[in-house]
Amino acid sequence: MKKYLLVAILIAATIGWWGYLKSHPTTLVATHKMGEKGFISVVLIKNPPLTDSGKITWWKDNAKYFRDKYDIPSSAINDYFYIKIWDFADGYKPLEKYDRLCFEEMKTQYNCIDKNWVMTISNTRNGELRYSMGESAWLEQKDGSLVKVK
Repeated sequence: MKKYLLVAILIAATIGWWGYLKSHPTTLVATHKMGEKGFISVVLIKNPPLTDSGKITWWKDNAKYFRDKYDIPSSAINDYFYIKIWDFADGYKPLEKYDRLCFEEMKTQYNCIDKNWVMTISNTRNGELRYSMGESAWLEQKDGSLVKVK
């Protein structure tokens, strides 16, 4: 009987977790351009994916949308680009005395976000995409395969 109760609890927890993830999808909040000629693109999202593979899959599923609508990635300098993705979490805040990322083009006191980094996407000299997140990094080879580099 205890076995069935444990299985039922695990099934209920799995269904609950799946429902939570479905009701809180990753959504785009805003984009910004930084750096010389805007070659650094900043993407602000809510409810970022939790796993490395989820983050990479989310980017791949949305890359065409970002390219078409926001010109991201922008390779204005030597064909290199950086895309920094941040968790928007609690929204825009004033600078105050905290270490926050601020967007000078926004002419308001509330132009900063807490630095809740999700991942960085950049290209290499060899034409590969590099996904950096947390303590790990992945290279997407030209054939589309992913190789963990650290």
